[in-house]
Amino acid sequence: MTPRRLKKYSIPSKHTKDDSESVLMKASFDHKEGRLAEAEKGYLEVLRRKPDWGQVLNALGTVFLDQSRPDKARKVFEKAANLRPPNFPACYNLARLKQRDNDHKGAISIYRAMLEKQPGLGEAWNNLGVAYREIGDQDEAISCFQKAVVFAPDMAEAWNNLGVAQDEFNMIENASKSYRKAIEIRSDYTSAHFNLGISLQKLRRFKEAREHYKKVLETRPDDEAAKFMLQSMGTSATPDAAPVEHVRRIFDRCAGTFERILVKDLEYKTPELLFDLVRPYLTEEMNVLDLGCGTGLGAQLYRPFAKKLTGVDVSSKMLEKAAEKKIYNWLEVFDILQDWPFPQKFDLIYSSDVFVYFGNLDTIIRSASSNLVCGGIIAFSVERLEDNDMGYRLFPNGRYAHSRTYIQDCLMRHGLQLIKETKSDIRKQSGNPVKGLLIVAKKEVCRVAS
Repeated sequence: MTPRRLKKYSIPSKHTKDDSESVLMKASFDHKEGRLAEAEKGYLEVLRRKPDWGQVLNALGTVFLDQSRPDKARKVFEKAANLRPPNFPACYNLARLKQRDNDHKGAISIYRAMLEKQPGLGEAWNNLGVAYREIGDQDEAISCFQKAVVFAPDMAEAWNNLGVAQDEFNMIENASKSYRKAIEIRSDYTSAHFNLGISLQKLRRFKEAREHYKKVLETRPDDEAAKFMLQSMGTSATPDAAPVEHVRRIFDRCAGTFERILVKDLEYKTPELLFDLVRPYLTEEMNVLDLGCGTGLGAQLYRPFAKKLTGVDVSSKMLEKAAEKKIYNWLEVFDILQDWPFPQKFDLIYSSDVFVYFGNLDTIIRSASSNLVCGGIIAFSVERLEDNDMGYRLFPNGRYAHSRTYIQDCLMRHGLQLIKETKSDIRKQSGNPVKGLLIVAKKEVCRVAS
């Protein structure tokens, strides 16, 4: 007699009244094993009979997340979060979804409600701190991270985030201690090693900083940011520019707090100084490019002269902040060392505090000249290198300074005539003024069709 082939277990169409637990157990096992379709069917069957079972709603939402169906996940998390009492895991997952969708205020509201009921949730305090950082509220952020490490003292991520917040308050020694605590908990925590290296450089403890960058490279041998920061301390030949991912990481991380720190704490005034220098050369109805626009500081100054104002930046987070100002006609994520794809040439290209992340400016100046109309203007700032025998120099803060001679030669090489310049203190660093050079040049050499 031929044995019957064994059939795979499936949920029958009819169930006894008391088997919801067994169906849930089977669905949970399917979920754990990655059989998402089967898990979904099981959870839905349980919810058909018990529609307000918060634990199952949350489980179904996580299945939808695993299936890359966030909209469906959001709906079931919302239903579970609105139960009385709410399902806390669903509230947490809903808040995380809102953070992912950049609805940080919505996430804050949920975390706050959760923490009123259960104030000892360290992970929720940590995530709440991240949300406050994203909206630019440093004081609340640091307060939340401090609570996070109290309630979750073994959470390395919370210690690292606390260090970042302390760094932003210029509490460098405290930040270093927080990063060390994160590393103590997780010895291979590369972000904490990198951040500690940055802090130690600020404290001019270069030997110790090098050791932590080397720790990063032990885990991630191709980490360009760690290599670059080592190079900034003169460990090898000076690179042409900071790695694009390093610059993107810096500005993505600080987008929420950028303007407050730069303008209030560092007394940043480059946009206004540069505008005053270029103002005599501006006319109405110009096609204008803000190169490395960041959050759009200074864009309102150029808006009255712009028929079209385009902003580009390597950081998508900074562009989100710029978009909130509703000043630009077009915003785009853009690496200025790549080919420039703009459909029309510009009457004006301006750039504040961007060239400090590039040593060799030849590629950028060539691209700018190629994208200017004949008679077009470029205006930009650099940090000033007094030694004219050097073209540029990389400093331990990861920024470049350029000599006037180098700038003038680079401009001339690409058909641009220096027409105005001024020396100025452009911001502060560690309480000291940073010496800058502001430049205005005009495209004089124009090709004529034969």
